[in-house]
Amino acid sequence: MRRTLLALLLIVIAGGALRFDAASRPSEYQSKDEQSYAIIARTIMTNHTYGPEIGMEDPVHWVPGAPVFFSVAYHLAGRGPFQGKPDIPAAYKWQAMAGTLLILASFALGLLIAGRLAGLLGAAVVAFYPPLIAASGDLLSEPLGALLVTSALAMTVWAIRDPGRRRWRAVLAGLLLGATVLTRADLALVPLIAAAAVAVAAALATTGRRERTFAGLRSAAPLVGALLVVVTPWTIFASTQAGSFVPLSHGGGSNLFVGTYLPGDGALFATKKALIPETVRRFPELEEGKTSYVQYRSRDVMKAVALRRPELSEEAALKAEGFANLRRYALGDPLGFGQMMVSKVWRLWGGYSVGTYGNRRAPVMAYHLAIVAIGFAGLLAGLVLARRRVLLLPAAALLYISALNAVLVSESRHNLTLIPALACAGVGGIVLTVRELRAHRGRRPDTATAMQGSLQAA
Repeated sequence: MRRTLLALLLIVIAGGALRFDAASRPSEYQSKDEQSYAIIARTIMTNHTYGPEIGMEDPVHWVPGAPVFFSVAYHLAGRGPFQGKPDIPAAYKWQAMAGTLLILASFALGLLIAGRLAGLLGAAVVAFYPPLIAASGDLLSEPLGALLVTSALAMTVWAIRDPGRRRWRAVLAGLLLGATVLTRADLALVPLIAAAAVAVAAALATTGRRERTFAGLRSAAPLVGALLVVVTPWTIFASTQAGSFVPLSHGGGSNLFVGTYLPGDGALFATKKALIPETVRRFPELEEGKTSYVQYRSRDVMKAVALRRPELSEEAALKAEGFANLRRYALGDPLGFGQMMVSKVWRLWGGYSVGTYGNRRAPVMAYHLAIVAIGFAGLLAGLVLARRRVLLLPAAALLYISALNAVLVSESRHNLTLIPALACAGVGGIVLTVRELRAHRGRRPDTATAMQGSLQAA
């Protein structure tokens, strides 16, 4: 155990040093999401409200996890005015801190799945994964989201290992899952997966059909209750702000429309390019001074699409057009639509996050593809060869995020929160499979001994 702790300490120190170094050199470019997080974080502390200072029409489009996280960093650093661009310099160190804690969470998940070796391997993979290191220099939700979902999955596995007892583990899992979905809305169904895993584990440990049902419900109830305690206040607030029911975030209509728009291959820029003629027809004044589709705002393009259904609100119109895309393309051209979905899943896992203006490098790409290949192969081996049901939890989470990106807008950045879970599940599956194969060999009688026993019997 001492060697394990020493190795873990060295991994955490090395990974943490890389992250704090990245935090000391933040990216010069700020995406719209980063600017929005910074503005909302500042208004939380200066105006004591979750609303815009300038230029934000829909603040509840962004869930509160990252803005609240950054607002605490802003407050503790003494606040201060914007200087040139919306930014919170103190938040980068907090990003590095979250990334460092993620290494420990990865160790915990691997440990609970397959023991100390899996924990150390998972922690090492996460500690030295370049995109997670570089994320400390951005004001995005991925570092915090990855920490929360990895911790939540680890706590859920811990609850599954002792089903029906020590329900405080399920409570902690529910609290972490609530914080997860309030940081990353795309992980909205992960709590449902976790609750189902806890319920099934408890049911399988109980005899009797009726008793199994009640055991499952009793075991999942603390998790669901804790989840609702965390999420419900935000849901009430966001719904009040938006004027309609908003479970987590507002504004998913554009995501659905773009993700299902076959002429744009389900990608934002290609969709925008395809829809510029329609946008110019509806808003002729936008054409002045522009020579490329890149100069048009995505928001103006989405407004033009929404005007196809003027009787609806913009959000409702975009959702309706998204479902119309499903009918038009999924039913009208199933082969083409299926190919687009496959390409979007590859877009999710086949590359690593580099930001808007970043360029991919071959060594990092090789590292990323190795994690993805070994991760999914190890997970499959653990399920098929070692037959460990505990791996169904991370497998279901990974399958869910893949399916979501197959339908909605898919980006490599979306894999960043679940790369630690994939790495831990993959190495865990490999470790479990090797143990199972060794145990199988140990159970198999030696051929010579078996023949001698047969002769003696004769």
